Amino acid sequence: MVCHGVAAYSIALGLVERAVTVGSWLAVVDLEQVSPEAIAEFGIPLHRVIGVTTGDDPANVLSAVFDGFDVVLIPAHRYRGALARRISQRIRAKGVTLIVIDDADEVGVRDAVSLGDVALIGSDMHWEGIGWGVGRLLGRHLTVSATGRRSPRPLRSEMQLPAAVDAQVGQINDAASDVDDDIAGATVDDDEEYRWRLRVV
Repeated sequence: MVCHGVAAYSIALGLVERAVTVGSWLAVVDLEQVSPEAIAEFGIPLHRVIGVTTGDDPANVLSAVFDGFDVVLIPAHRYRGALARRISQRIRAKGVTLIVIDDADEVGVRDAVSLGDVALIGSDMHWEGIGWGVGRLLGRHLTVSATGRRSPRPLRSEMQLPAAVDAQVGQINDAASDVDDDIAGATVDDDEEYRWRLRVV
């Protein structure tokens, strides 16, 4: 699956929250801009999240990640062409849930889509929480469209990320099969923050 456009990172974190909460392990690969605070804000337990840096050997490191994790997040810009095709074959053999994050400004995810059956595209975003120059950002509202091999015509739904209650993503869930977008808030535990990252050298 590919998460693309505005709020691509938030859409991806919302997708994986339920799976990790009920016991799956999440690998966040080459996405150091995704902070523990952001992950915890979506209700994802940090003690079940590992950050991985592939360095100069992304193919072999990812192969090892696929052997040990149920859900994997990767950035689209590092995995294109022949490497994307190799990864696609590997995830089918392993049964891994792979979510590709493509935050490019233009919708052009040909290589990234080869890694997933569905592309979720965020658009029309606006923030909530800031008034007349003061306040705290509480979340954002956006439109999410689902396209791809499992969705013959685009499906659209309005979402709030993060949401205090179950997100309104019925149509998106139909397109994305069994991926659940139950999004809840959480706080960061100081001890967990230091346990979440693993650097591969």
